[in-house]
Amino acid sequence: MKINKVIIPLAELLLFFTVWQGAVLITRAPDYLFPSPLKVFSILISNSRLILSNALLTFGEAFTGFILANFISVLIAFFIAFNGKIENIVMPVAIAIKTIPVIALTPLLILWFGSGSSSKIITAMLICFFPALVNVLRGIKSLEANLLALFKVYEASKMQLVKMLIFPSILPYLFSALKVSSSLAVVGALVGEFIGANKGLGFLIISGYYNMNTAFVFAAISVSSIMGISFYYLIHFFEKKLVLKSELIS
Repeated sequence: MKINKVIIPLAELLLFFTVWQGAVLITRAPDYLFPSPLKVFSILISNSRLILSNALLTFGEAFTGFILANFISVLIAFFIAFNGKIENIVMPVAIAIKTIPVIALTPLLILWFGSGSSSKIITAMLICFFPALVNVLRGIKSLEANLLALFKVYEASKMQLVKMLIFPSILPYLFSALKVSSSLAVVGALVGEFIGANKGLGFLIISGYYNMNTAFVFAAISVSSIMGISFYYLIHFFEKKLVLKSELIS
């Protein structure tokens, strides 16, 4: 079973690259229009140091925005849980942030916070904020009334309620939000770099586009995809460990 989990994705990846290479050979498309996977791989190897250094910068921005957004959204969700009346104040603001296209806000963020990493981190924060807030609130509202009543009978403090009941109960909801926002964080950082930056994967993609170096663009996009996938499965790994541990304890 474990072998199949490795073989099947590898077979699908091999099929994808085979079809891609075949399409290039059949259409005889020039490299500037539709490069072959072999050409993209060659560019990736020859520019590995440049792409890797910029990828690390983009990942740092995405990861920082991811951590800050989820930390703040969880705090707000807990605050709403103990002060239900403010939900009608907070949620319209959160929905407004969600509905405004992040690409429309990015120029303003660059104007206010500069073209450095700060504006990219805030862009990643904005795009990650809503999923965690909504999912954590959903988890809190799904708590069993009998368990909440039991904690009240024993006069548990708010800290005990959070530590012993709420947090273990909402872990599946929290990790669902984290997995969604992990890929969104990378998108947010890239969008910020598209608009205004002089380094990062987003900058490399835009530079390759303007120079008609499509193979280089494909290489940078591939690395950003690998980054997002790796980020997702890292969260999935911790989810399996923590949620399973929580279930065993309970």
